[in-house]
Amino acid sequence: MKVPVLNTGRPSFWRDRDPRVKWLVFFLFLALIYMVPSWEWMLGALVVGAAIAITARAPLDWLALMLLIHTPTILALVVIPMLGSDFAFDADFRFGLRLSLGWVAAILIGVGLFSTMEIDELVSGLRGIGLPHSFAFVVGYAFVLIYLSISDLADVMDSMRLKGVELTARKPLQFLRNVPSLFIPAMLTIMRRGGAMTAALETRGFSADVRRVEHDRLDMWDFIVLALAVTAILAALAARF
Repeated sequence: MKVPVLNTGRPSFWRDRDPRVKWLVFFLFLALIYMVPSWEWMLGALVVGAAIAITARAPLDWLALMLLIHTPTILALVVIPMLGSDFAFDADFRFGLRLSLGWVAAILIGVGLFSTMEIDELVSGLRGIGLPHSFAFVVGYAFVLIYLSISDLADVMDSMRLKGVELTARKPLQFLRNVPSLFIPAMLTIMRRGGAMTAALETRGFSADVRRVEHDRLDMWDFIVLALAVTAILAALAARF
């Protein structure tokens, strides 16, 4: 089975950008969510996020999955305040709308940017912006774990199907009944992966003990992207205060 990894390998403007710049743009946007003065600003950020996802040629299946996972939270932020102050404990509809738009934009930007980086680039980019080496290692480990877990789950489901236990979304009730029988073998398989994954990352030079990482120089477009991100932060602060 081909594992549906986030990185697509497709050529794009964002693939050519330095990993440090991509991480900084993502973190600056997360900060921007809480700095913008109104939901109209966040709507503009949503448009920018969609533009990044499109130009980065982000994988549609990962975008759909992430949006589906966060749909309950996004809806709750908007719907609960609409039910009235008595039910919502004085929840602010405008704040909920701003935050929900921000979450959608963050998903678009995150999936778009991360889909242009290999795991090695994700780790080296975090180290390049000065974050702890152990944190960067954990991020790389998490991505490897996700990819291998998807592959392991598919293998376990195939073996269970041979035993007559079918897990398919076309039969949701049967799927829910059979999920407990999937849990234990899947967990054991994933746990056995732990040591091998750590060794693999350390072999590739991404041990938490490694202190020096070489980076290429930023080019003109990297500086332009960073300048635009910082300008957005300053404009949001100016509008708020």
